[in-house]
Amino acid sequence: MALHVAKIHDLFDQFTEMVEGQVQQRAWEQQLAIPSHVGKGNITRTQIRPGMEIMLTDVTFNQDMKLQIQESCQLFELSYCVSGEIHCDWNGKSSHTIAQTGNVLFLEDVRVCEEKRAGIRNQLLEIRFTPSELLRYAEDVTEKRKMEKWLRHHRGNIDQYPSTPAIQRCVSEMMHCSHLGTLKRLYMESKAMEFIALFGESDEYGSVGGDIMLRREDISRLKHAHALIQQHLEHPLSIRELAKRIEMNEFKLKKGFRELFGMTIFELVRQKRMEKALWYMEVERLNVGEAAASVGYSNASNFTTAFRKHYGCNPSELMKRISQLDVEQNKLRNDLHS
Repeated sequence: MALHVAKIHDLFDQFTEMVEGQVQQRAWEQQLAIPSHVGKGNITRTQIRPGMEIMLTDVTFNQDMKLQIQESCQLFELSYCVSGEIHCDWNGKSSHTIAQTGNVLFLEDVRVCEEKRAGIRNQLLEIRFTPSELLRYAEDVTEKRKMEKWLRHHRGNIDQYPSTPAIQRCVSEMMHCSHLGTLKRLYMESKAMEFIALFGESDEYGSVGGDIMLRREDISRLKHAHALIQQHLEHPLSIRELAKRIEMNEFKLKKGFRELFGMTIFELVRQKRMEKALWYMEVERLNVGEAAASVGYSNASNFTTAFRKHYGCNPSELMKRISQLDVEQNKLRNDLHS
């Protein structure tokens, strides 16, 4: 099924027409009830203003839903998947979104192939902007340039960003908003802005552009932060708590850490967790679920995704290799003693 999105607001309207659904109109909000032959659930679109909308999806499809979406307009989108799975392909690239993960994208004049599997409940929040609408929130020329550089960083991509408890709480509040009419529109806009600010914090927005001078004292504090991060892998410290412990402001912590160690705090946490998980599986012989829990992952699928990105294979594949190696080594020992 093909959709052509010439304006940001076209997606909801064209999908509604495609599935032959009924829409309930309420002031600034439209709610599409998914027809029973397609699936069950609904999609709610809140139009904040021309060039900005918020979409809340709670849908289970009867059959795999495959869409080809021609994005002919400039689209900046922040999304968060509460539950479900979404697979996208575009320009030879691909992304696979699972529960409790968020994506940021900035696309223009590109065809995106999107697939959602049948029988899986997809709960999704999407905040959709034209870049010009996003830039309206810049306070001055300097801030505008910083935001433009931030946009360019994500141009042509669908990138996953690190989730935080604050982001999850903000998403939940938007998904369960009980206000109506104009009050709801104002509430949703304010929450969208909060969401963008929280995303910017986790996405290292403050570190876009320019270097900073690190004094000997700064380097010592950053090395202390590096050690603290490794001591709290199972329950990572927040940026705020980490900054407080090393007595450094949050901006300098994030920026300085990246310059000194060549990676973000989030990347270090993920790297060390994966290294420790590998040790648990190879040396302690924990199974995948036990290893995931031991390094702080409550969701095994999230652990599998992170492990595959880091090592290039699923942890279950690694366990099979380890088991096979054990069999071969035992056989070799038996042969030597026979």
